[in-house]
This record gives sequence, C-alpha cells and structure tokens, in this order.
Amino acid sequence: MPTFPLAMPSKGPGAITFEPRRVDRLSPTSGARVSSVASGWPLWYGKYTLGKGLGAPGSDEWRAFVNRLDGPGRYFLGRDYRRPYPLAYLETQLAGLARAAGGAFDGAASTWSRATSSENEPQLVLSGLPANMVLSLGDYVGFRWTTGGEDRRALVRVQAAAQATGEGWAELIVRPAVHLIVPPGAVAHFDNPACLMKLIPGETELGDVDRSGSISGVVAGIQDLAS
Repeated sequence: MPTFPLAMPSKGPGAITFEPRRVDRLSPTSGARVSSVASGWPLWYGKYTLGKGLGAPGSDEWRAFVNRLDGPGRYFLGRDYRRPYPLAYLETQLAGLARAAGGAFDGAASTWSRATSSENEPQLVLSGLPANMVLSLGDYVGFRWTTGGEDRRALVRVQAAAQATGEGWAELIVRPAVHLIVPPGAVAHFDNPACLMKLIPGETELGDVDRSGSISGVVAGIQDLAS
C-alpha cells in the first residue's frame, strides 16, 4: 500500500479546529439589501494544537509526520479526531451491523447520489445502510477513490440528524456539497472519513519539548481538491 497520502498520527492533539473555510463577498444593492457571492469552493481547514499529555512516543510520531510531508510538498489525510465514526457508533466502531438488504455492513454505502432539498440545501442520498441507522449532527461521510493509481479522498459533514429507513436509505443535509470532482464510482463511507490536505507553512510550527517529552506546537493544513 502506498505511504502517501500520509495518515495522521494515532495519538490525537490536545485541541483541534476542523471547519470548512469559506470566502464570501458582500455587495450592497440599490434597494438597501445585501447580496452575497461565494468566491471559490469551501475547503476543509484543520488546526491541530499539540501539548501536554502527548508524551515522548506521541511527540516522536507527530514530529516524523510533519517532517515526512516536506512542507506542503506531500498530501496527508486530514481528519476530525473527535468523530472517526458516527456518534451513535463511536464505541462499537460500526462492528456487528448488517445491511438492511442482508450481508455484513463494512462501513460503506452501496450507492450514493447528490440531491438538493426543497429549500435548496445540498443533500447526499445513500442506500445499502443498516435498517434505521442513526446519523447525528456533526457526523461525517467520506469518499474514497483512486486516480491513476493514487488515493483520493473527500468528505462532507451532516448538518441535521437523520435516520435510515427500514430499507437502508437515508437523505442527509450536508456541508459542503459533494464536489463534482468526486466521481460516481467513489465509495461513500463512515469509517475514518478524511480529505486530502497539505500543510500550511506559515501556520505549522513545532515548539519546545517539556519534561514529560511532550512537544508543543501547531500543525495546520488546508484541503486540496485533487481529482
């Protein structure tokens, strides 16, 4: 299996920011109203703050992680450490679930498609889920595929709690919308969702090591929408 994109260290950071970064522009109109225009696609931004409790082994892992990325030269799999699985299944890690149509559930939907709600919100429609599967506000759906033999990833976040039908279908309100770079053959999955990121040089800096061996510092990354 290829080493890159590089998986993030197993030992999580002390604090984390994981949010889409938007660039929106406001434009007042002659009627005293304000219109807005989005400039570009929202990109996931990850900020991982290191510190006490990391310990020497964890610090070594983070140091090697940063060094191996060669600045922004290589991809890594950016993720939200707080939600590696849907909230309702954090303890079980989706183990023991079966698809509504039969067969073990491996964490991936059988099919997926883009949709738009009646209020013009982006939706993700999934099938092949366990009957009545619970999806909570803040859960993630990841997408994985390969292009020219290279691993590609993307993800969206659930914006409203939902539950699959007895037949294993679910309609989710998500942000950002599923980008068009995600091909129809990509796998939509709930286990360890991530997106391709590159380090932000001006924000990433490793600092001092305390007496316990824990390194301080910040590791920051921004999504790269590679197709």
